[in-house]
Amino acid sequence: MNSTPPRSPASSQSQLDAGWNALRWGALAGTVGPFFVAVAIFAWSRQQTAFFGVLGLGVLFGAGFLGVHSLRGNDPRIVLDTPQGARGATSVRGWIDQIPANLRHELVTIGQPVWWAVRGVIGAGGFFALFGATSVTVVAAIAGAAASIWIGRKTQQDRRLLWYVVPLNVVAAIAVPSFLAAAYSGASFGFLKNYNDFRGHPTRTAQAQPVDGLTLNGVTVSNIYPFDAQGKQISVRLYDQDGNLIALDPQDCANAFGSSRREPSNLFPQAVVTPDANGYSGPENCKESTKAPFPPPKPLPTKATPPTPKPTTKPTAKPSTPAVTPTR
Repeated sequence: MNSTPPRSPASSQSQLDAGWNALRWGALAGTVGPFFVAVAIFAWSRQQTAFFGVLGLGVLFGAGFLGVHSLRGNDPRIVLDTPQGARGATSVRGWIDQIPANLRHELVTIGQPVWWAVRGVIGAGGFFALFGATSVTVVAAIAGAAASIWIGRKTQQDRRLLWYVVPLNVVAAIAVPSFLAAAYSGASFGFLKNYNDFRGHPTRTAQAQPVDGLTLNGVTVSNIYPFDAQGKQISVRLYDQDGNLIALDPQDCANAFGSSRREPSNLFPQAVVTPDANGYSGPENCKESTKAPFPPPKPLPTKATPPTPKPTTKPTAKPSTPAVTPTR
């Protein structure tokens, strides 16, 4: 355990002002910066992730630097002499006192180093994974864990680093559960989805969350218009490979303006409501049509069948009668 030197309370108003300014910058670094980083984590495009990530880290480190600068060389613990800092410290101590003493000891001796390692793995490994550098992700995660542990030990000696470490802990507290939840549920969101898209493996949200109705390449199919080989529109009943109905809700006047809903139908094309010349369609003058709203396709070319050859009959030669030689 590191021995903490005794602290003398702030003895002048200038020290109280310095402590209050440092506390304000620290609060800004620990709230606004992690907020934008959280937006980057849950963003749905790589551009948004990069923009809000850079913005959040810029606010975090910029406000942290200004907080350290506001101390003016004083002991960082002078923030606890301000009324706001004293109230905050009292609240934190009250929460800590609710934890049993033996559990507090385990959290400090075991939980703290584990947390340092986890935040370093997630931070460094996640950064390189986001930008597709899979070849160095594992090495970066190990190096990040080592660096995070070193920073944690260094912070115990130089409390000014808390203006950077505390906001980064807030970011890690958001990122670590997000990683664990996504890994457990198999979900892919935010920069996890961005990473998959960047590597050329888009996430299959349609499979994870199936939608009702018929879709083709992600576009909803509202009707089907069958045509035969000659380009003539026909009516068919559709089934899938297992004999299940391929059906849609009726879209005719009865279903659009009637009082009761009918069962889905697998007879296509389905009748749909067509507006009048003024673009209006209502229950009093409802009209419906099954005609395709596009020109019919051209007939398929028919294959020419070669003519069947006729059998030819060749004349057969008559058998010749042998000549009879007279005998004497």
